[in-house]
Amino acid sequence: MGAMGRPKKLKDGRSPYTMYLGENIRKAIDDYVFQEKKNNPSYSRSDFLNEAAEFYLKALEKG
Repeated sequence: MGAMGRPKKLKDGRSPYTMYLGENIRKAIDDYVFQEKKNNPSYSRSDFLNEAAEFYLKALEKG
């Protein structure tokens, strides 16, 4: 018997998260992402947020 429903999202072990960004912050991020897309067309807001999280976690380790 086959599986019912949609296939499971995020099969690679990542977990979904929700981030609430103020309008000004989101616009600043989107402007940055727009500039980055000129060099790397696959760059996205998610890429930026992942890099920001990694940077923050490394800063916590140093502190």
